[in-house]
Amino acid sequence: MVVTASCSLDSLTGVGESGSWRRGSASHAITVATRNRTYVVRVPPKRLASASLPVPWPLVIVLHGSSGDAAAIEAMSKMDSLADANLFLVAYPNGTGGDFALYPSDWNAGICCGGANRDNVDDVAFIAEMIKAISTHVPVDAKKVYVAGFSAGGRMAYHLGCQLSDKVAAIGVISGSLVDDACRPKYPMPLFAVHGTDDPEVAYDEVAATPPPGAVPALANTLPPAVQFWTALGKCTGGVRTAAAAHVTRTRFTTCASTEVDFYSIEGGTHGWPSGAVDPGNQPPMNELKASVLMWQFFTRHAHK
Repeated sequence: MVVTASCSLDSLTGVGESGSWRRGSASHAITVATRNRTYVVRVPPKRLASASLPVPWPLVIVLHGSSGDAAAIEAMSKMDSLADANLFLVAYPNGTGGDFALYPSDWNAGICCGGANRDNVDDVAFIAEMIKAISTHVPVDAKKVYVAGFSAGGRMAYHLGCQLSDKVAAIGVISGSLVDDACRPKYPMPLFAVHGTDDPEVAYDEVAATPPPGAVPALANTLPPAVQFWTALGKCTGGVRTAAAAHVTRTRFTTCASTEVDFYSIEGGTHGWPSGAVDPGNQPPMNELKASVLMWQFFTRHAHK
């Protein structure tokens, strides 16, 4: 693991501004609507070059679950090593506990849940300002900004796909659901999603806040309502279902209107990041799927026009 010379407790937790934008992980802070918001950014050890000239980095934003923080999702997802090997930036924002931090950290993803929602924290503005702030310090490819999220962070990833489609090229959702009751992206929003059928925290069949905006393809009828919504949103008409592993089924919709929906169902899977660093993601059947690797491969197929 490569770290910056200024690495400290702040660098790992994202509680303050390190001032460092060199290779490795460092903490940063911005003020959004009078709130001090923090995040961690991972800068790869080198940059991809084209014709001997360095090119801007893609940026993947990874959102933690309820009660989590940047350090927790950084460790859980193991996205740092993937970013270093594939030369993309990773940002790990911290949620809030509401106006007075009275509740566990969370995201205001629409109509649910936690202190951030109750106190109407504008997390969409935070992520937009964070992207802008990162881009002023390191070269970011504006056409290749992606959002991934776990659990409550997955709900926020859906929300950002709905409300920030002018800046986000694709989203990845692990164990999340759609709680945005006004989801109408301005631009097509490709979706990569994973959900365990026995998830005790975010139910596999949790009803989506917004009814599908059109016809749901027959192949999606048994999938989570959020995925059904996204296939209707993308005007998907067909797809292919294949066995990806002993307990993993992949349903991929490519016959859509300028988008793609790629969903993995884990039979008997619970609430974790598949093949992540901690329980239950690193245990069977969750470890049959390398979620971070597959998600990044999905992201590389999509960019803003």
